[in-house]
Amino acid sequence: MKTLSFVVFAVLIFAPVNVFAQDNVELQRMFDEDQEARRNPDLDWDILDKEDAERREAVLALLAAGDIKTGLDYFNAAVIFQHGEAVEDIRIAHSLATVSATLGYSRANWLKAASWDRLMMYFEQPQWYGTQFSVDDAGNWVLYDVEADIITDEQRAEWSVPSLEEAKARAEARN
Repeated sequence: MKTLSFVVFAVLIFAPVNVFAQDNVELQRMFDEDQEARRNPDLDWDILDKEDAERREAVLALLAAGDIKTGLDYFNAAVIFQHGEAVEDIRIAHSLATVSATLGYSRANWLKAASWDRLMMYFEQPQWYGTQFSVDDAGNWVLYDVEADIITDEQRAEWSVPSLEEAKARAEARN
């Protein structure tokens, strides 16, 4: 996995940015499939996990070929990796979201926060932004632990992240 991280890092650092680049249609199709699969009320998680892994492999191939160029492309790729199951997937999601935001794609700011929070969860640390939820022993949705003193609600708003009170209300609404 360290080699994979280095390859992704190297591609991100050394890939030329073309301000006239067109959004990648294939990547958009994969993003749309990723989102649509999660709306299915009869979701089979085993099938979804397999499809997610295939999409991540396809994204890595596009990245290695230099076919991910625009802020939207990097965002779409980040969302696909955000749905991974391994810490390495979430690290890549965070890197891709950061590049997307750097290229001016504003929706990526929320994803930077969400991928950071998910990393914190994987390391069993409190999240910073309040984007991640879990299910308690009673089967209720709850906001995953938040280190509330690190990020203010004003900073959350700058990244299109709801306030902590709004996030708690979302958890309640799911129950």
